[in-house]
Amino acid sequence: MFMQLKNLEIALYQQLQEHFSLHSFKLLPEYKQFRKDTDIGFQNIIISVTKYDKEIIVEVNIGVRVNLVEDFAQQFLDVPIEYRQHANTIITSIGKLSNTKYLRYKIENEEDVNTCYEAIRDFMQEQGFAFLDYACRLANLDVLLNEKPHKASTHVYNQTHRCFKGIIVAKLNNNPLFFELIDKHQQALEKLKVSEVEIEKYMKLVNFLLYLSLN
Repeated sequence: MFMQLKNLEIALYQQLQEHFSLHSFKLLPEYKQFRKDTDIGFQNIIISVTKYDKEIIVEVNIGVRVNLVEDFAQQFLDVPIEYRQHANTIITSIGKLSNTKYLRYKIENEEDVNTCYEAIRDFMQEQGFAFLDYACRLANLDVLLNEKPHKASTHVYNQTHRCFKGIIVAKLNNNPLFFELIDKHQQALEKLKVSEVEIEKYMKLVNFLLYLSLN
């Protein structure tokens, strides 16, 4: 059964690879994702597969990395060095983007593989690729991370990182509410009950940004 499930997983990746390659996405098997390099970083489509006794469950996340944001953020975040170059600036599930909580695909046979492939393909065609292109623009990224700083973002999983990256994006985009966002993101961190060390790192980042010239 294990080999059968493994073969179904491989079949899904093969179908997705054939389609995503048409959009310049390359399969990175070691990271379980398809990735396309952009002028500012990359876009990726992450396929998470969980194997059970008689089925596999597939979840899909899509995201964007902006190198300039990450170059600043990773200096202040507690992220393993080997992962820093692969960190996403934003990442969200296709379930959240389609307003369907806990959207997962169950695969038990080849027919399920085709159904899963078609669902992922159709989502990306109808909404996914457009969202990735939208999120690659700094002004749009500013909206995604900073429009509602008092609420948890649906476009990142780590809300602590959201605060750090949100304030960086606000600075880079010359957001007129930059100083207000400094306080709001700090309040969000305090609400998350992060450690004093994290608060200190955030304030160091803020001080760095205050003297950062974008000219």
